[in-house]
Amino acid sequence: MKPQPLLFSLEYLPLLIRLECKEAASLPPFLGSTLHGVLGWELAKHPALYAYLFENKRFGGAGQDIVNPYMIEPPRFKAHYQPGESLCFKLVLFGDAVGLAEEVVQALARLRQFRIGAARCLFELRDILHGEQYGPIWQEGGFRREALVAENIAAVSAQELASWCSVHLVTPLRIRRGGALVQKMDFPTLIRSITKRIGLLVERYGGAVDAAAASGACELASEIRMASHALYLNQMHRYSNRRQESLDWSGMLGAMSFEGELTAFTPWLHAARILHIGRNSTFGCGQLDIVCRYM
Repeated sequence: MKPQPLLFSLEYLPLLIRLECKEAASLPPFLGSTLHGVLGWELAKHPALYAYLFENKRFGGAGQDIVNPYMIEPPRFKAHYQPGESLCFKLVLFGDAVGLAEEVVQALARLRQFRIGAARCLFELRDILHGEQYGPIWQEGGFRREALVAENIAAVSAQELASWCSVHLVTPLRIRRGGALVQKMDFPTLIRSITKRIGLLVERYGGAVDAAAASGACELASEIRMASHALYLNQMHRYSNRRQESLDWSGMLGAMSFEGELTAFTPWLHAARILHIGRNSTFGCGQLDIVCRYM
């Protein structure tokens, strides 16, 4: 059998950071922005590291936000933590940023204590694991450099025979069209968002994508039928210390399913599960759970 051409390639390293709650805490249900602020505040003590991760130029030449070399994958919605409970989240580094993983881990290990939320509740670092292999990278008294093993989205680039798929929006999905939030998703919108996300990441941080295949997938996406649609608008706001104002962070949650000849789309769908899509993916928005089947 002739091998399939490689559709895309991008290294990534998921760091699973596990904290222990040390005092009763009430936190926002969605912690993506909160955890981003905590990490940014603490990593600012390491200027070179902070500059690469957090100080990308705000706008590109075409006036678009520049994609970041990392994202946060927050815990599932939970508003209250009691002493002894775990708060676990992932910090995922992309492309060239994988080379900074040791510095990130060492910086967090030296910190040890985190103050989270408006009340600055105390959490303590328990350990840092590899986010997919689950081997320990840092534990009390020990750092394992050999555990910093990068993954690659090329691992999901092979096609999977499929005629049906479900897409579950795990965290709010924020896609805008003409300045308005897209509330009625279709398959072409989904595939365009995925190919755009991959293209922006590999262009800036290394890797590769078959541009012709990406364009072809976008064109063929209109042939896929929607089988079910159960999305709803999740109203959410976050306070921006930089702007000193509350920002609308509403996005879509729920699930939808599609039918048709989906085999050619399965690599793109599985890549989206790893990378997230839409606006504010850096903060954990746009996380998808994908199931593909042949029926």
